[in-house]
Amino acid sequence: MNGDLHVRPFDTAAPRYDAQFSRRIAARWLRAMVHRRVDPLLANDSLILEIGCGTGEDAVHFARQGHRVFATDVSEGMLEETRRKRESEPAQTRRRITVATLDAADPCTPALESSSDFDLVFSNFGALNCVRNHEPVIEFAHDVLRPGGHLALTVMGRYCPWEFLGFALRGDFKRATRRWQGVSDWRQAGATQRVWYPTISGTRDLCRTRFRIHGIFGIGALLPSTEFFGVCERWPRLFRGVAHVEDIMASHWPLNRLNDHFLIVAQKVAE
Repeated sequence: MNGDLHVRPFDTAAPRYDAQFSRRIAARWLRAMVHRRVDPLLANDSLILEIGCGTGEDAVHFARQGHRVFATDVSEGMLEETRRKRESEPAQTRRRITVATLDAADPCTPALESSSDFDLVFSNFGALNCVRNHEPVIEFAHDVLRPGGHLALTVMGRYCPWEFLGFALRGDFKRATRRWQGVSDWRQAGATQRVWYPTISGTRDLCRTRFRIHGIFGIGALLPSTEFFGVCERWPRLFRGVAHVEDIMASHWPLNRLNDHFLIVAQKVAE
């Protein structure tokens, strides 16, 4: 580990992560938006490497679709939640999920040395925001993907109108503008994790060095960021309509530039 990632905050957060995020109605809508963009990239029985699997929500989704998933994370607490979730699935789904340790800041692990024919390298909901330099993970993805394979990364963006307005209306301008400098700190369990917010153009240009870009999509442009999920639960019918509009317009400006997360989809071209 190169010092970018501090495991303890994630180990501590892992048992509560699904209740605080994954099971919230807005989070389910947002995850579904990502899946609708990524699922069509996959043929039957695709091989997927997930970087930063968290509690395994996406790994289970892909395995249920008939794909094989290497679900990786640097946090043993998160991996334990993934294993627990995997064990609750039918045997056919369980067999399709392999759980392994992988540090996104230094992506090299013996568990993957023999696997260099992935159809998709996938990372969702800001796992890569805990890594300052994305170049090693982009290079690693290129190395392990087959020609024609896809890269799909969902990363927290630098400019999120919902977050700015929500905190500004509370008078908390420090948190309202915390992304603008490109870095902030997340404190959990007495430890501090530095969080980086790359620009969309910077991530796009980095991916372009090794991949062909297929699309950039806003994820959480109209829907609230995590701290304000409660408004969706208060008015679910209203925000279900908002989610539908966002899903349709996610690839268009300004929703693909001003958002909580952006999804970048790229393809490895044959050399």
